[in-house]
Amino acid sequence: MKKQIYLLFTFLIYLTSCSQNLPSNLDESLNYFEKNWTENSKNSFKNKPENDAVTELHTTVGMWIRNNWIRHGNGKLVKQFNKIGIYHPDDISSIILTSLHRKLNHQDLKVEEQAQHYIDYWKPILENDEKSKKIAFDNYNKYKVGDKINIYYPVLTHDGKSNAVIYENNKNWIYNAKTDLKVTGIIKAKYFINSETNVFFKIEITEKSKENIKVLMQEMKIGNLYNFQLDKLTID
Repeated sequence: MKKQIYLLFTFLIYLTSCSQNLPSNLDESLNYFEKNWTENSKNSFKNKPENDAVTELHTTVGMWIRNNWIRHGNGKLVKQFNKIGIYHPDDISSIILTSLHRKLNHQDLKVEEQAQHYIDYWKPILENDEKSKKIAFDNYNKYKVGDKINIYYPVLTHDGKSNAVIYENNKNWIYNAKTDLKVTGIIKAKYFINSETNVFFKIEITEKSKENIKVLMQEMKIGNLYNFQLDKLTID
């Protein structure tokens, strides 16, 4: 354990202390680590199973990559990944670390195969997001100010405390009056923020099927006005 902590600090010291130009592509990213990591650091990283090695560094070296190479305007490196369908900073840093592990072990990087793994992961999520946005936009146009509306939430209970939540993918969720929450109210205003598909209702609450349950960890009281983003919200 002490050795792992020492090597972790060695990784970060070398990352933060070495002056560098931002890498413009994957090869330059790998060369940077090969040049600046100590032999002990490289050996420790490459001698672990690939998934373990990459996962262990996700919140340390991976975060450093994301903060210094990706999120601060390194257009050339990001554009290279965008061209192969990779956009999320976590995915970019993971591909860099996975490729480094394979290079140190004299293995084929298989970058396109790595990219396809993340593309396949995000595809159903993105498709669901598009469907959810369309439903939200349709509901925004369907209802008008003054209409009565019902909002349905699944309820989770932990340590004896119940909280109404929104599922990111709610297509398989079915409202259960015994366990879940129904909120009823009157639409007082309609608006969108930044995009015409990012739509909201301002609603005055008139009824709650379970009075003491919080909504998204917040108190929701009858008679008060609340703003509701329609995306992924189940209403009728």
